[in-house]
This record gives sequence, C-alpha cells and structure tokens, in this order.
Amino acid sequence: MADATTARQPARSGRRAPYANGERKRAELVDAAFAVFAEKGFQRLSIRQIAEEIGTSHTALLHHFGSKDALLEAVLVRREEQEGPWRRTLLETQGLLETVPEVMRRNAGIRGVIQLDATLRAEAVRPDHPAHGFIRRRDEEIIGSLQAEIEREVSAGRVSPGLDAAVLARQIAALIEGVQLAWLYDESVDMAAHLEGFLQLVRAPAVLQ
Repeated sequence: MADATTARQPARSGRRAPYANGERKRAELVDAAFAVFAEKGFQRLSIRQIAEEIGTSHTALLHHFGSKDALLEAVLVRREEQEGPWRRTLLETQGLLETVPEVMRRNAGIRGVIQLDATLRAEAVRPDHPAHGFIRRRDEEIIGSLQAEIEREVSAGRVSPGLDAAVLARQIAALIEGVQLAWLYDESVDMAAHLEGFLQLVRAPAVLQ
C-alpha cells in the first residue's frame, strides 16, 4: 500500500502545479488590470488595448477571463475581497463614528482604488455598462449597512435619536463620494477631517461632553 501511495503522489502534485500557476497568473492579471482601469477607465478600452497596457496578449486575457466584462467583474470582486473584511472588523470593534474617518485615512493611501471607483461610477451611469448593476447593488448594500450601523449607534446613545437613519445613511455615503472626488483633484483635502466634522454634528449630546 505504501509503495502504491508513493507512486501516485507525483501525479497528483503534477496536476496541482499547473492549476496553482494558472491561479497565480490570473491574480497578477487582475491586479494589473486594476491599475489600468483606475488610470484610463474601462468603457473606451478594447481587450487588445487592455492587454497592451498590462503587457500581455489579448489571447491570454481571453484564456483566463473569457471576455472584457468578466475581467472587470474579477477586478471589482478582487477589490471587495481586499477591503471588505478590514472594514467589517473595524465596524464591529470601533463602531460607525470612528470607522468612517479611519476608512478615509486608509483611502488616502490607496489612490488607485479611489480613482477606479470614481472612474467607474461616472462611466457606469449608463444602464448598458457592465458595472452598472454591480455599482447599484453595492450602493444599496452600503446604504443598508450604514443605516443599520446608525440605528445601532442610536441604540447605544452615541447618535442623536431624532435623526432619520435612512436619510443620514445616504448623506454619509454622498459625502464620502464627494470628498473623495475633491481629494482626487487636490490631495491637500483632508478626507478624514471632513467626515469627522460632519459626524460630530450627529453625535448625541452626551457623547460631546
């Protein structure tokens, strides 16, 4: 039995290695495409142009992703995989009022992410854009999450109870998008300070003492 197991082992390893290499190459292409989309947008680039910017062939991109739209989806999923867990942990441990400014401070160190978000948000206004549905769903999720966190902060006595949580959630989301866009034009804009200033206005009076 031991000899048979040993004999079979190289074959299994051989099958895993090409798969691992393929996944690693796919991840590298996603990261490179992320940078290209952040700088140049998505809508006006062909799959050949994207490949040229990345330094690969369009056949390689099609081999790994199948289409230009699938590549964009992989980039958006990759971003959420990188940023989502950190944000959720921060919310659970520090609460909304401290989390939002901290997220803005972190965003100041990832310009490419913010630029990609702003570029796609402008392009994807068109219903036929491949990211249109993704961004709409993400916005709904963000607003819903903010509203739930605001309600939790009200229950904890940290946010004024007379505020409409749904309205406040959309205000915070809109302020984040607007301040980030201003920062892309002028990096002297202190994004965290602007969010802290706004959130100070909605804190419950007892928290201000």
